[in-house]
Amino acid sequence: MEMFINILMGAGLLGFFGWLAWKIAKASIAKTEEPAALFLKWCITIVLIATWVFALSKLLKTGPGVVIMVPITVFIFFILGVLWTPTLAKTMLNPLTNAFDGGNIEPDPTPFYAVAEAKRKRGLYDISISEVRKQLAKFPNDLTGHLMLSELLSEHKDDVDGAIELLEQYFAESEPGPVNGAFVLNRLADLQLKFKKDPEKARAYVKRIHSEFPDSEQGEKALLRIAHLQDEDFLTTRHEAKTFTVKKSNLKLGLSDDPNAVQAPVEDIDAKAHQMVAHLEQHPNDTDVREQLAWIYADHYRKIDWAIDQLKQLTQMEHQSVSKMARWYNQIADVYCRYTGSSEAARYALEEFIQRFPGSGHSERARTRLKRLKLEAKTSKKSQSMETGPSLQKMDFD
Repeated sequence: MEMFINILMGAGLLGFFGWLAWKIAKASIAKTEEPAALFLKWCITIVLIATWVFALSKLLKTGPGVVIMVPITVFIFFILGVLWTPTLAKTMLNPLTNAFDGGNIEPDPTPFYAVAEAKRKRGLYDISISEVRKQLAKFPNDLTGHLMLSELLSEHKDDVDGAIELLEQYFAESEPGPVNGAFVLNRLADLQLKFKKDPEKARAYVKRIHSEFPDSEQGEKALLRIAHLQDEDFLTTRHEAKTFTVKKSNLKLGLSDDPNAVQAPVEDIDAKAHQMVAHLEQHPNDTDVREQLAWIYADHYRKIDWAIDQLKQLTQMEHQSVSKMARWYNQIADVYCRYTGSSEAARYALEEFIQRFPGSGHSERARTRLKRLKLEAKTSKKSQSMETGPSLQKMDFD
């Protein structure tokens, strides 16, 4: 009975270790780059260990068998060391090497457009289009491939309608986010302007950006672009070759005694200001024009309150980048320091920016500027005078 139990326990232990060895071998073979070589190693290992166990059970029963077993053990484990040392060393060093080369993790599949680009540069447009379509068959939602194909169709195959249809299909099927969606719609607007000469459809595409992504930075930028898509003659002819008229100059100008013989053209600031005010009434979100108008109020008319009001309107606009906000708040501080000498008002503006964006790098620069505001305001006040600027008696912006 005791012998039966021992045999049963031995069989159980042998079965457990055999199952464990099989699972380890199977897992290692699945991960290795050379499964056949690793499988052969495991077969040799099993044969050698089985031989060693058999010899151990037979030779240890006799006195001289102990002496014979020593060289047999050394020989078998020497062969096992030769077989497994490279594998074990690689396994132990893998955590370190994986930090540099990424290990055995397969990279995410990505489209490969190098062949298509090379064919395009050689003028083989049909082959290039074919290569792009092959990649899009594998990656149907890839934006780069759609843009490349639309460029090939519109610029090299004169198939503008096909390019427009391709991008519209991508926008409808892929459900892009605000960034990619705005990029596609802007590209569609460019195609309408450049090839179709149709500013109205171009504006419609840009308006779609704001309607599709209203609560995003891209939606606000779309409003800004719409404000600059007004001059249809300019939009339809901007891609054509420009013609310049050169007037005949006075060849004896250098011999003239009259210092006022030639004068540089003077910009009509009043007319420009009126145009900006009218433009902002129609497009109040045009940040570029509002910023320019603020500085015209400050520099030319010395209407500091008006200038500050324009800049504060900019700081209250939604979906603006932190860098733009930092520029506008710093410009408010510039106006106060340069034209009023009020470092306290400038300090209030910079502190308001720091409160709104406490963790940005621009806030750190604002804190640095706070330390030198008094000196900055004092220096600027000496070089500027409110009484020396032109008046605004003839201007009416209301």
